[in-house]
Amino acid sequence: MDFNTLLQRAQNLTNEAKAEYELPQVERTLQQVLQATTQLHSRVTQSSNKDIQAHILLGSKGIDLPKLTQKLEALNARKTFEPVDAVGSDVSDVCTFLKNERENAILSVIEDTNKNISETVSKQKWANLNSTWNEEKSRLLDALIGPSQNFIDLQRLPEHITLDPNLPPSSCLSQMELVYAQELRHYNELLLKGAHRPNLVQKFALLASSFGDDRLTDMWSALASVTQVNEPIRSDPIKLRQQRPEFIINAKSYLERRYKLYMCTLVGAAHSSNSYQLVRAYVTNRFSAQHTIGLVDTLDNKPLWPMVYYAMRCGAAAAAVEFLHEAGSSYEDFAQVIADRNAGAVNSRTETQLKLQYANKIKNSTDAYKKAVYCFILGCDPNESHGEVAKTIDDYLWIKLAMLRPGDAGGYGRLQSEILEKYGEKHFHASNQTDVYFKTLVLVGLFEAAIEFLARSGHRVHGVHMAIALHELGVLGGARSVSQPLLSIDIADPQPLRRLNLTRLVRLYAKRFERTDTTEVLNYYFALRSLRDPKGRNMFLTCVCDLVVCSGVLDTSIFDLIFGQRMTDMDEEVPGGVFRQFDCPEFDTNTMASLVAEELVARGSFEMAVRLYELAGNYNLALKHFNILLAQVVQLSPQEGSQRARLRDEAHRFSRLLAARRIEVEPKIRGSFELLQLLLVFFDLHHEGNLVQAVEQLQRTKLMPNTTDDVDGCLTNIKKLSGEVIKVIPDVMVAAMDITLTQYNRLKARMCTSDQLQFQKLRVRAKALSNLAASMPFRMPYETNKRLMQLELMMN
Repeated sequence: MDFNTLLQRAQNLTNEAKAEYELPQVERTLQQVLQATTQLHSRVTQSSNKDIQAHILLGSKGIDLPKLTQKLEALNARKTFEPVDAVGSDVSDVCTFLKNERENAILSVIEDTNKNISETVSKQKWANLNSTWNEEKSRLLDALIGPSQNFIDLQRLPEHITLDPNLPPSSCLSQMELVYAQELRHYNELLLKGAHRPNLVQKFALLASSFGDDRLTDMWSALASVTQVNEPIRSDPIKLRQQRPEFIINAKSYLERRYKLYMCTLVGAAHSSNSYQLVRAYVTNRFSAQHTIGLVDTLDNKPLWPMVYYAMRCGAAAAAVEFLHEAGSSYEDFAQVIADRNAGAVNSRTETQLKLQYANKIKNSTDAYKKAVYCFILGCDPNESHGEVAKTIDDYLWIKLAMLRPGDAGGYGRLQSEILEKYGEKHFHASNQTDVYFKTLVLVGLFEAAIEFLARSGHRVHGVHMAIALHELGVLGGARSVSQPLLSIDIADPQPLRRLNLTRLVRLYAKRFERTDTTEVLNYYFALRSLRDPKGRNMFLTCVCDLVVCSGVLDTSIFDLIFGQRMTDMDEEVPGGVFRQFDCPEFDTNTMASLVAEELVARGSFEMAVRLYELAGNYNLALKHFNILLAQVVQLSPQEGSQRARLRDEAHRFSRLLAARRIEVEPKIRGSFELLQLLLVFFDLHHEGNLVQAVEQLQRTKLMPNTTDDVDGCLTNIKKLSGEVIKVIPDVMVAAMDITLTQYNRLKARMCTSDQLQFQKLRVRAKALSNLAASMPFRMPYETNKRLMQLELMMN
């Protein structure tokens, strides 16, 4: 074939193809063909062997791999749940619109669910953080009561001491603490008997005088003197502290009595009955000729104004008036003002004239005593310190208190601020002079700050009893909440008054001897009976509840000591606990036992809660929670000393009480208890290997079938069970199937032809158990279903 013929055939083929398929004609030059060949070659050589094989494989099936790759890359997969774009308003596109609406509804539900889950997790997280922080804050506040010098020796190894468990714990109270505790117990006994309420501050003050510590006696004496109120304060003591004149009058009288005693000690007791002679003798002894320089007025060659001042200083206003009368008629007006003041009257006209006289002449006088007398009688220059006259803190306080007028709450508050905030502990060297600073705070009515300082300075035992005594008197300003620090400031209170957290103070003190002196601890907690916790519960009950639940005190001996012994199956009276002495209309032993039981249930300690509910007389709750406990261990193997063994003994005791009709419970609770007792015996027999007796015991429960006809009846009985008993059913089924398999294997090992009927019965029983498991009204555990299937297969 020549070249022309070949060319002609090629043209014919081209024309035929063009006419048949109407394809566009492709014309390429040799240059273009070469370039395309080069590109194809480079593409093939760059691809891996796997890519080439993929192209060949898919190409043989008619699939263009490059186009498929482009389509896949064009797909835009959503990374989040985003709403589908809304379709246009074209009515014909209803299907697309409904599809988008459905997808958007599903996505909105998912989004709302995720949002709710996130919010719930966040709330739980912050609630847990707040709870943890509150516990840590309480621990820190308890630790910040005061500095401690008892550093821990980390190098010292603990010593292991073995004690006789039957030996009663020795008391942790010192002799002084024990005397305080006995006095408080006696006071509580009088209250509970309805007797006349004694003044506990006076009682403790008299008790402190027997300790042989003069400073302690002075502190108690100052507190008892200042707090002698005519009527108990029923409302908030802080609100009325600066408005009641008794505290100022009592503090001033206390300082006057002390100074009179000092004057008698200095000049002799011969003049103690006559204040006039006492003052004259004291001034004669104190002022020599050189000490009278600058004193302007005299009486019988003695300085007049020192006699007037010291007569007022020791509380002898009548002697001061007498001195002024003897001095001449020019002092009659001032004598009358003193007499009126002492009688509680006010002569405004005369006082105004004397104030003008002070401002014009006496203010610049060289007689410091005359200026001091004018100031505290007429109320002039309240900021003057009178340092030449007031040589001690008692003198200074007396002058400041004498300047105050009845109802002058502002002046009283300024004096308190001056002592507490302006001067404070540093000025008084309080670390070395605890008694001085304490008495100063008490004399200006800062009882709460004084007690907190005393407790912080190593005298907590006295501070606690002072706080309790003032609280019983209705004078102590208590904290708004029992969770506040020991000393707190309320912005609504008059400044600079503080509030003392009595609950925190008492609990910190009593915590040390909770285990050793439980009876005394209850008496201290009884002092908190009028306070409430944040949940509104009585603080006495709350503290006893925490004592029992949180402090590890709930052993048998302490349990019996506090609440008394439980009922036995014998007809004998059981002794009550020490808590019974606090029974009153507000609370009794049953209330306390129920409260502690509820707290124990909340903490998951059901075993002790059962005992407390029984003591409280709530036998329904006692037996209900006992059933919950018994259902958790009934399937376990019996072991001596285990929880199951203890509960088995308790079950026998409850059974005897029910049989003797000593207690009454609801029929449903009693039915659950009796059924659990039957299952308890069944599992004992099962673990001991007494299979025949175990099967007989199981048949008494009417829970497991022997034939397929029994399945419906057993299912009906199971549906009537309480929740705690239903939880045991899977274990009962496994045990029943296990017994069936064991009996089957024993028969199979003997291989007797006479046992064919027994074989058939066992297979029927296994089939009935499987049918019951499949018909359960609740979802069986996976492991139980798996075990049942394995046992059934082993029998086929």
